Amino acid sequence: MVLCSTNADSTVITLLPNRSATWQETRLVLFLICGTTLAIGTLWAVAGAWAVLPFSGIEAALVAYVLYRVSQATYQRQVITVAPHSVLVQAGTHFPKRSWSLERARTHFAVSDAPHPLAPVGLRIVDGVHSIELGRFLNREDKTEALAALRRAGLQMRSSNPDGAFEP
Repeated sequence: MVLCSTNADSTVITLLPNRSATWQETRLVLFLICGTTLAIGTLWAVAGAWAVLPFSGIEAALVAYVLYRVSQATYQRQVITVAPHSVLVQAGTHFPKRSWSLERARTHFAVSDAPHPLAPVGLRIVDGVHSIELGRFLNREDKTEALAALRRAGLQMRSSNPDGAFEP
């Protein structure tokens, strides 16, 4: 998802992954899956097949870990603030964990071709020192929307040839 807002002298572009479920909905699914797995394991343990119980516990723990990690990954975001003399890029989940301040005159965004017809294009914001990948978590349509938002913000664009060389 791409959110764009324009103030008097700056443009703020926020890149967010698409989220199919909130943390509360994910927890509900987690409790249903893990509860069912542990209930079946307990029933088998009571019936005499006690060796099933540790495996159902391991399965429940693994499912809980994977669902937690996937849910947390959907809360990451990148915020690009384009001001008259600077470009600020911030990345993190609930608050900015990494931040880069770039000089606008030396900053452009680079677009690389998709490696596969169904894959999205590659977006990077580049100055003389930094090369920051934008929207790794975005789908094809959202990357196209992010590309349009960066163009509207007035940043220079360069595309890359298949051999990786950039051209203006």
